[in-house]
Amino acid sequence: VLAKLESVKMEPVASSDRRTWLRRVTFDLTGLPPTPSEIDAFIKDDSDHAYATVVERLLASPAYGERWGRHWLDVARYADTAGDGADYPVREAYKYRDWVIDAINDDIPFSEFIRSQIAGDILATERPQDEYADWVTATGFLAVGKRYGYNAGPDYQHLDFADAIDSVGRSLLGLSLGCARCHDHKYEPVSTEDYYALYGILQSTVWA
Repeated sequence: VLAKLESVKMEPVASSDRRTWLRRVTFDLTGLPPTPSEIDAFIKDDSDHAYATVVERLLASPAYGERWGRHWLDVARYADTAGDGADYPVREAYKYRDWVIDAINDDIPFSEFIRSQIAGDILATERPQDEYADWVTATGFLAVGKRYGYNAGPDYQHLDFADAIDSVGRSLLGLSLGCARCHDHKYEPVSTEDYYALYGILQSTVWA
């Protein structure tokens, strides 16, 4: 980077002062400003590991999971209500939100983070009994989107499944699967048969 800057006769921006750096890193990792006592302690800390100490403290803060968990919750289309016209409250949806926050704060491997949201109810049978609820809660990923059938009757429940399939495709595969609902996808390698294979999995699932 420095070589490229020098090639066009540009100089890098000077290092920020300690107060500015602390404010930036605290907002970045927790979404919150540093407290006066945190600012004072950092400015007075002249040790070689002062910066690393701040970062480790922020990564260990519960606010870290809240700050960064929201990005995944956006991908998962999380909301406390069902959305659309009815928009009624979804009881206990917050448990999935809290699971995401805790998973990030616990620094679980990303592969486990994804697997548990797709098949946590199955994987839970292989885990200690006291972990069962956490693994099942993770599958809220498939159910926190718009809900049509529970409010409009079973004839509309297929829309719940369509929303879940669309979310799985976009968030985990980088594909828009919705087109294959009516015909083989025009530009993605997804057939209608593939779509309804996924649909069948969701339709045969017991939704709590």
